[in-house]
Amino acid sequence: MFSYADLTDRDAVDDAIAEFDRIGRHTFLEKYGFGEAREYFLVTEHGLYDSKAIFGAAYERQHGSLPKFSGGKDGAARRLSELGYTIGGMDVPAGRQSFETFAEALANYKPPVANMNAIHAFMAGKDFDQFYIPPSHSYLAMIRVGEERPSAWLHRGFIRHHKADGEVEEIVLSENWLRSGGATRQRRREETDSRTCPTPGCGMVLPPSGVCDNC
Repeated sequence: MFSYADLTDRDAVDDAIAEFDRIGRHTFLEKYGFGEAREYFLVTEHGLYDSKAIFGAAYERQHGSLPKFSGGKDGAARRLSELGYTIGGMDVPAGRQSFETFAEALANYKPPVANMNAIHAFMAGKDFDQFYIPPSHSYLAMIRVGEERPSAWLHRGFIRHHKADGEVEEIVLSENWLRSGGATRQRRREETDSRTCPTPGCGMVLPPSGVCDNC
């Protein structure tokens, strides 16, 4: 009898993630017969992965067959979370850092400086009024006015958000530690830090005039 707990091999999950990266999302989903995820994604610094499809591919690797199963919070997503993977939307309130302003949340999350301009551009005109960082510190979640659940998540190298039509959009940011290489990127970050706005929560790269366009 099938049980989510039967998936125990993290190497199988990692292999499924590697295949997803290698062949692309569309081909991966088509190969294993899954639709696109709408809510629960496995999150790494490389990007987002459909949790149900990753679970299924990993289960097949470990056990040699792909059973029928449901997705959702209490299914594949939860088991991947139990195995130590970060699943967007699965964090619990305990241990969260909550903030009333985006500037305060951003100052605590501390994304790469090179991504700040794109982050501020994304936030322009948005009606978020609640922000939190989960205990894993893997992302900054944003909640719209009048809503209870986040609809946008800022990660180190990308932003994921639900558009008005219900579609999920991923905005890739310029700096991503694992994609770009550690030492070279770190030197570039240190050089950029000396040219950024000192206002807490801003971090915009200063123009030649030395006057921040955001403050």
